[in-house]
Amino acid sequence: MRAELLEVLLEFEEGAHRDPVVLDALLRAAATGSARRTQVRTRALVHRTGMLLVRTPAGAARFDRRLVELARDVPGFAQLVAGWPADAPQEWAAVVGPGARRSVETLSTAMTMPMQAPGRGHGSLRPA
Repeated sequence: MRAELLEVLLEFEEGAHRDPVVLDALLRAAATGSARRTQVRTRALVHRTGMLLVRTPAGAARFDRRLVELARDVPGFAQLVAGWPADAPQEWAAVVGPGARRSVETLSTAMTMPMQAPGRGHGSLRPA
């Protein structure tokens, strides 16, 4: 039922409605739920949402900005997104701008910094 509802929403947005707030929320849901669904499904959802947003310059900027924010904030999402343009460069070139692509790649390869150990003057090896 959720898949059917999602399809109705996307078809509505493909038509005359075109509300970037709805598409922004959909992109956020795609990112935050990426650990619970297949990578293929997440990729298709992010790409379709991006294609709807990039129809206008403001939407393209919004998509790039939000994609980078989600890559930074949602665990594992940066690694997931970073591989998509490498796998299908022509398909993603129209969706993700070069600056956003570089930012996501950087976030996907960033090392976790050691955390300050309580009561000690040095860092620990615990992940952040």
